[in-house]
Amino acid sequence: MLAQVAGVLYGFLWGLRRGASTCMALCVPVIIPMLVEERGDWRKGVKVALYYNTPRIVLLTLLGIAIGAGGYFIGSSLDQFSIGSTMWAAVYIAVGSLMITYGTYVFATASERLDDLREGETECEDKALHPLLSKMGRAAPKSRTGLLLWGGIVSLACVGETVIAMETMFVGVFSGSAGSPIEGALVGGLAFFLFALGTAFPTLIVAGLSSRLADREKRKERLLQVERIAGVLMMGFGVLFILGAVIYI
Repeated sequence: MLAQVAGVLYGFLWGLRRGASTCMALCVPVIIPMLVEERGDWRKGVKVALYYNTPRIVLLTLLGIAIGAGGYFIGSSLDQFSIGSTMWAAVYIAVGSLMITYGTYVFATASERLDDLREGETECEDKALHPLLSKMGRAAPKSRTGLLLWGGIVSLACVGETVIAMETMFVGVFSGSAGSPIEGALVGGLAFFLFALGTAFPTLIVAGLSSRLADREKRKERLLQVERIAGVLMMGFGVLFILGAVIYI
């Protein structure tokens, strides 16, 4: 029982650590453009971040249930749940490519609107974009459904890292202390749910604060500069994801 409680608490604390570093760096740049466009109070920012993080919370909870039950039956389920470095490399390449594409779109469109603003032109939402930019715009999470889709794709990379980093430890905990596969599944699901919640918590806070600050900022030029920075960060992290895939291969 003590080992299970320790495992659950460890999952949440490790989630907070990841959420305040890697996960925040990965998630915040993606949702910043929407926070800037849909300026509102802190609740709107939290809602946007929650949509983005929901697929990861669901997928990791299901993963924890599977690992908890599997740990009871076979003691070590690493071969069962770890699909392999090639599979995760493909996921990393897909996520990295999407981030580079969306980051390029955000940077280019924000730069174009910033130039128009500086030249005294009236900003027009229906202004025709370069055909390449129009195609890149299809990768943008412009709606709640888009946020869920983006969150689901990015969460696949999170699932891969979590399997590699946490699976062996939790299998040992559940196989040694779980009284039944159902108990193992419940404890595993709870541990990974709290881990996922911990990773999302810092992003929710930053999104709420960012939405409030964006709503108070009346200088359009400053907001467009923030969008450009978000675009550069997405491109940079996209490159890092692809390089990480090369390492896995």
